[in-house]
Amino acid sequence: MSSNRLAIARVFDLLERAHGVGGRGSERPGWMEQRLFALLEGIAKSRAADAMLIADGLENEPKLLAEIADTLRVGETRFFRDPAQWQALKALVLPTLNVERVRALSVGCSTGEEAYTLGMVLDQEANLFEDGFRVVGMDRSDAALSVARSGVYPTSSVSDLPASLQSRYLASAGPDALGIAPHLRAQVSFVTRDVMNGLPPGQYEIIACKNMLIYFGEQARARVVESLLHALAPGGALLVARSEAPLVRAIGKASRLVAPGVFVFDRDARET
Repeated sequence: MSSNRLAIARVFDLLERAHGVGGRGSERPGWMEQRLFALLEGIAKSRAADAMLIADGLENEPKLLAEIADTLRVGETRFFRDPAQWQALKALVLPTLNVERVRALSVGCSTGEEAYTLGMVLDQEANLFEDGFRVVGMDRSDAALSVARSGVYPTSSVSDLPASLQSRYLASAGPDALGIAPHLRAQVSFVTRDVMNGLPPGQYEIIACKNMLIYFGEQARARVVESLLHALAPGGALLVARSEAPLVRAIGKASRLVAPGVFVFDRDARET
């Protein structure tokens, strides 16, 4: 193995131990290694230093290591991403909940598009629940949550959002900007929290954790999934990205098919 690959492997070992990010050897995707190398190159350029020297010294720079973990875990986010999943939640999952109030959690919500999408779906079905709903979005990045709390987004971020939902939940907030409607913002709150340190207290009927599990190593992923399922209220449902469903099943958790290609996970179900 080249010295560069050894250095990258050591960085991933640090990232996994400190932040659960990356994984080991063959379980780590190639694109993640490429992204890490590009990050190190950028840091090295800003410091006029060698990238591998930066890598070798990360054990003594916990703040920089945390910043790298944050950047590696930032994926694409937009309103109504994977429409079939949100439609299945609305039509096939929410009507089965026998509760007066729905508590929902968006894990790794980044700049808030997923949390607000979850709020839109719940608001459309609010008549099913006597006491309404609340959505909590959580992320480890204060910078991302600052955007989420502002509730203002570029018009380009709503490309997947149906026109009927745009007119109901978004309004102009200046040139090329849209703002979340006040009545929806009032039902969605945000908290700074790293999923590796646990979830906000309480139980939730709906938990969305989409496009986050792919960034974790096997052990960290299993720990996060256990935490997510433990936080589900009886009869609740966990939604992950389609590409992540096999990763959750590999841990021994049973999925329930609710629509073609759309799975949810139950709190106590296990593969047999």
